Amino acid sequence: MAKWEAKEKRMDDIVNAAVAIFLDKGYEGASMEAIAKSAQISKGGLYHHFSSKDEILYYANEKLNEPIYEYVRLAAENPDPVAGIRCYIRNYISYWLAHKKELTFFFLTMIKAISSPEMWKIYEDYYNHMIAFLKTLYERGISSSQLAQHNTGASAITLMSALDGVLSYLVMNDNLELDAVIGDFEDKFINSVLIHKI
Repeated sequence: MAKWEAKEKRMDDIVNAAVAIFLDKGYEGASMEAIAKSAQISKGGLYHHFSSKDEILYYANEKLNEPIYEYVRLAAENPDPVAGIRCYIRNYISYWLAHKKELTFFFLTMIKAISSPEMWKIYEDYYNHMIAFLKTLYERGISSSQLAQHNTGASAITLMSALDGVLSYLVMNDNLELDAVIGDFEDKFINSVLIHKI
């Protein structure tokens, strides 16, 4: 195993251990020692990579969001902006539905962010980026005559809010039908502003 692969595996082990410990003990109940033990590294080894629980929490959150950033890239690069929005909605909901443990961790980090100005800034930047990305797709849809003129900023904010809002419902409800949820999102956030229904 190459040196970078070993480091990547160690970082993945730390993230997986941290997620499990934070979910089991809560943020306040988690300790660097417990995370190190669960990741099967020394406490000193853990401090070599991270100086605090906050750093681990930030890093784990970023790591778990990597698939979302990939979905953003794929949607943004799609030559058809409406198809890009559709793919993003499907990928976003499908990913979190298949990763409920990680989704619960996401909620835990949101709670922590409320009391941490540094972490709140990270979330603020994330949401501003996501809203700008969705707004751009809507604007491209208007420019390509696929979507009717409308307030693209409002559409981007409400779509992002609705996507994150449905996530809590996904955690609570095991009987959700993925296609039905995605269909509802497409009706409200795409079909309602389509010029030519497809």
